[in-house]
Amino acid sequence: MKDKGQDRKRRAFWQARLDDARRQYAEKRARMDRREDCYKGTKQIPAAGGGAAKAAGNVRNIVYELVESQVDASVPQPKVTAIHPEDRPLARKIEAMLLAQIRQLNFKEMNDEQERTVPIQGGDFWQVEWDPAAGFHCTMGDLAVSLRHPKQVIPQPGVYELEQMDYLFVLVSQSRRALERRYGVRLPEERESDVAARTSADADTVEGLVTQNIAYYRNSAGGVGLFSWVGDVTLEDMEDYQARRQWVCAGCGAPVEPPKNGEAARCPVCGARGARSVPVEEQTLPRDVTLPGGEVLPAMGRGPARPVVNPDGTLQRDEATGEVILMPGEMRPTVLPAYSPRHYPLVLRRNVRLFGQLLGASDVDVIEDQQIAINKYGTKIQEKLLKGGSYVTLPQGVNIETTDRELKIIRLKNPADKALISVLNIQPDTSRDQQMLEVNYSWAKSTLGITDAFQGKYDSSAVSGVAKQFSANQSAGRLQSKREMKNQAYARLYRLMFQFMLAYSDEPYPMILHGPDGAVEYAHFDRYEFLKRDAAGALYWNDEFLFDVDPASNLASNRENLWTMIDQKYQAGAFGPMGETKSLYRLWTLLAETGYPHAEAMKASIRGEMEQEEQNGAQQADAAPPQEGGAVQ
Repeated sequence: MKDKGQDRKRRAFWQARLDDARRQYAEKRARMDRREDCYKGTKQIPAAGGGAAKAAGNVRNIVYELVESQVDASVPQPKVTAIHPEDRPLARKIEAMLLAQIRQLNFKEMNDEQERTVPIQGGDFWQVEWDPAAGFHCTMGDLAVSLRHPKQVIPQPGVYELEQMDYLFVLVSQSRRALERRYGVRLPEERESDVAARTSADADTVEGLVTQNIAYYRNSAGGVGLFSWVGDVTLEDMEDYQARRQWVCAGCGAPVEPPKNGEAARCPVCGARGARSVPVEEQTLPRDVTLPGGEVLPAMGRGPARPVVNPDGTLQRDEATGEVILMPGEMRPTVLPAYSPRHYPLVLRRNVRLFGQLLGASDVDVIEDQQIAINKYGTKIQEKLLKGGSYVTLPQGVNIETTDRELKIIRLKNPADKALISVLNIQPDTSRDQQMLEVNYSWAKSTLGITDAFQGKYDSSAVSGVAKQFSANQSAGRLQSKREMKNQAYARLYRLMFQFMLAYSDEPYPMILHGPDGAVEYAHFDRYEFLKRDAAGALYWNDEFLFDVDPASNLASNRENLWTMIDQKYQAGAFGPMGETKSLYRLWTLLAETGYPHAEAMKASIRGEMEQEEQNGAQQADAAPPQEGGAVQ
C-alpha cells in the first residue's frame, strides 16, 4: 500500500497530464457544444466582422431534420465465426450469450442515443465494465455497458487510435454520496471540477455532484492500469486493473474475506484488520471440466510422484527390479492461468473516418453554413412580412373606428373629404429570399447525400415506383460508409464483451438457444468450456474467434419487407410443395422467428395436425393385412 506522500505524487502526476490533455482538447470540446446547439435549433446568427451575434426570429432546423433522416433504430446482431472446426458449438454459444446481453442491457435505448450523437459529433464511445454487484441470483457479477459522450473522453494528444495510446482519461459526473459508499472514503464538500463532462461548459454546477477523473494507461507488462481520483482524494490505483484480484492481509499477506461496509475482517493468521486487494496471475479450477479433446481436467489432481528416501539418504529401490520406489504425489487443486482482456474498456464508433482526427467527420460541421444562411433568410422573410401591411390615408382631423364592429362610421365635414380616403397595400417581395432559403436547403441535403425519396417525401424526379426506389437506394449507397463504421464498431464491442465474460464470469450464465427447427433450448455460457491444452501441454483460454455482425439484421428490422420475401419464397416452393402440412410448418416457424403476429399459435396448430397425421399413418400401417410371401411359380 502506497504511503500518503506517494499517493500525493501519483495524483499530482496524473492531474498534470489531465490538465495538459484537456487544454489541447478544449477547442474540440467547445466545438461539440456548438454542434449540440445547432441540433437543438440555436437562434444565434454570427455577425460579420466579429461583431455581436444576432438572434434569429425564425429557425428552420435543417440540422435536426437531416440528422433524424439518417437514424437507424436497428441494433446489428452479433455473428461469431470459429477459426477451428471443433469450436463451432462454442461460437454458437457466444452468439446466444451476446444476444441475451443485448436484451438485458437495453441496447436499443443506447443505440437510439448514439444514432444522434455520432453524426452530430463525429463519434461516440461505449464503456465496458464488470459490475460485481450485478447478475442473477446464482451468478456473481455481470457486464455493464454504458455510453460515454466524446466530451467525457480526453485522449492522449496527437494519437488517434485508442489501442495505440499510452493513456486516456474518462470524466464522469457522479453523486458524492454514491462514491463514498462505493469506495469507503470521505470526499471533500466540493462541486464539479468539469461541468462539460455532464452538460454544456457554461452550465451551472449542481450541489451533491462531483467529477470523477479516471485515467487508463498501458502498464509495463502491456496490460491496462487505472488511476481514479476526485479532488485531493484517490479512489483507485491499480497497476493492472483488469487482472483478477484477491483480498489479503495488509500485514502478513494471508488471504482474508473482502471488506464489508468499509470495514476489513480480522486476519485469521496475524489478527490484523488491514486488508488490500492484490492481482493474481493464477486461479484454481472450481470443478471438474472436460476439455474439447475429451480429457477430463479434475479440480483436484495429484502432484508429481516423489522417490522414497532411506534414513541414510539413499533412494529406496525395489529388490526384484532395482527400480526406485516412488511415492504418489499429494492431492492439490488444479491451477489455471488467469485471463485478462488487455484492451482499453472503451470502444469508439466513428461517423466517417477522417485523417488526423480521433473522431470522424461531423455532419453538423459540413452543413452549418447552410443552417446559418437559412436562419438569416427565414428571419429576413419574417421581418419583411411583419413590416408590410395596409395603410389608410384620411383627411386631417378625421378619425376611424378601430373596433371589431362590421359597420364602421366615418364622420366627414364635407363631401370633398371622401375623395381623400384610400387604402395602400404594402406587400413585400420575398420570392428571392425564399428561393435562396430552398437553395441552401438543397445544398445541405446534397452534401450529406440525402434525397427526397430517401426521406419518404414526394420526389418529382421519380416518375415511377421503380425510379423512386432507385433514388432511395442511391442515397442509401452514399451512406454505406456510415453503416460500415457502425457495424465495425459493434463487432469490436461484441468482442470486448466476450473477453470480459471470459475473464470474470465464474458461474454459468443462463441464456436461450434456438434449434434448427426454431425450438427453444435452455443452455448456459460456461467460461470453463473455453479451456484448451496446447501442443506443449500447457492450459490456455481459447478466445480465437472472429467477430462480425449479421448483415441480415438490417433487413430483419424492416419486418414487412422480410415477411413479403418469405411469402415469395413459399410460393416459389422453397419450403416444399405448397399446401403440404410440413411446408406450412416450415413457413410458420420462420414467420414466428421474425415476429409475425400470432405465428406461434399457427405453428402450434399445424404441429398438432402433423402429429395427428403421423398417428393416423401409424394406425393404418398396423391395421393393414400382412402381405403373403413366397416365390411366384
